[in-house]
Order: sequence, then C-alpha cells, then structure tokens
Amino acid sequence: MPGSSFASAYDEDTRTLTLSGDLDEAGAHLLRQQLAALMAAHNRSLVMDLSGVASLPSTAIGVIAAARADMRARFQRLELVAAPGSVARVVLPRCGMSVRDQRHG
Repeated sequence: MPGSSFASAYDEDTRTLTLSGDLDEAGAHLLRQQLAALMAAHNRSLVMDLSGVASLPSTAIGVIAAARADMRARFQRLELVAAPGSVARVVLPRCGMSVRDQRHG
C-alpha cells in the first residue's frame, strides 16, 4: 500500500521475520498478508523480530495476536522478540503477549 514505511525481511535459515518502520493500518495489512503466505508455505514455528518497529497501534497488535492464535491452532509457535526499550518490548507485554529480548550476534 502506498505511503507505508513498513518493511519486512524473512530469513529462511533462522525462520525469523524481521519488521521495521510503522505498523500503521497499511503496514498491518501487509503484515497480515505476509504472515498468511508464510504460514501457508511453511509448516513450522516462526520468530518475529519487532526491534525496528517505530509504531505499534491496536490494528497491528490485533494482527500479531491473530497470527499467534492461528499458529497455536496448528501446534506451532510465533515467538516475539524485541530490543529492550523498543516500542514492541514495552507495549506487547501490556497486551498479554510475552516478548523475549533480542539477542545480538
């Protein structure tokens, strides 16, 4: 969608989807599409790195929560990681989602 500063990259080796930018309405829509494609193509758990996310409104939180529920129903896991002090590391635990600290290296 035009105007969104959202970006993502998937690393097949680590099964990590790295997100950056604004997860506004347009970004959340793109994330929903990408997660659906990844879940359809891969029958395994994923890691979502939200360290580079600048904003995380309720629409994006809903997309993440729905993806976690969908993966749980498939006996898979969506593990959330974020840098200490990042928006995701502060907001998502307040929404009942566990977030692991991002590891460097």
